[in-house]
Amino acid sequence: MDLSTHPAAPVIAALEPDRPVRVIVLAGRGSAGADALARRFGVTHPCLVPLAGQPLIAHVLKVAALHPSVESLAVSIAPDAFDAVFDVLSHVPGRGIVKLVAARETEAQSIAAAAEGWGGALVITRATHALLTGEAVDTMIAALDGAQAAFAVIRSQNTITAPRAALHVFADGAYADCGLIALSSCDALGVARLLGSGGPFAGGLLRTLRVFGLLAKLLLMLRALSLSGATTRLGDRLNLHLAAVVMDDGLPALRVDDEETLALAEAVLEVRPSPAKSPASCANVRGIALS
Repeated sequence: MDLSTHPAAPVIAALEPDRPVRVIVLAGRGSAGADALARRFGVTHPCLVPLAGQPLIAHVLKVAALHPSVESLAVSIAPDAFDAVFDVLSHVPGRGIVKLVAARETEAQSIAAAAEGWGGALVITRATHALLTGEAVDTMIAALDGAQAAFAVIRSQNTITAPRAALHVFADGAYADCGLIALSSCDALGVARLLGSGGPFAGGLLRTLRVFGLLAKLLLMLRALSLSGATTRLGDRLNLHLAAVVMDDGLPALRVDDEETLALAEAVLEVRPSPAKSPASCANVRGIALS
């Protein structure tokens, strides 16, 4: 793991020791009609596509629910999928509070709605990240030790679906966004708009000009900035400590969204040990809230 931070004076507090963590799982507003895998399996939402005998989202929720630092889960999804996800939760071992939240029009709005009322840190992932691991969650939480926000990337040579990955080239190599974000508190929610949807370096010319400014954009185009340097400049513009987390394992970043990635995920899960179960189950959690 490689972290890139800078020493500017913080505006938002970094993660406090033993501060509780909520994992937000973004399942989106997508429907089965727009997703080939969902149509093939006859399910109402892409996150319900079966993988190794369970819906995609069940694998993500299991990892989050069993993580010792995670006290709360929030699933952002279309309201018509609430019942199906509730059924999934009833079979997922774990403990804590689970919140089902109606997905909003944009990803940033969905994250804000899912974070509402939470006083701790946030780790944000997707329902299609079915190969998420507890180690990946650990890495994102650890990145908040001295940072207010963190995003995960992976080196191009470690990407699982390299031909399709959107690569961002820096002076020290090419990286792909992992779709994993961590925020030290809800005070940093404004950053989620930049870190989500492909990462802070994604988007067209106008977006990156607004985010980085003209000079930094030129340096990026010339590949004159390292990942660390670009992260520092972005953190300075946002007036916060920002960490770029370089993941060693590309599997937790894999988005299972077609036949190829589904087959790959099946093969991985056949040999991967299951997460250790806790004695509690989601049937006995402190509450499942709908909003």
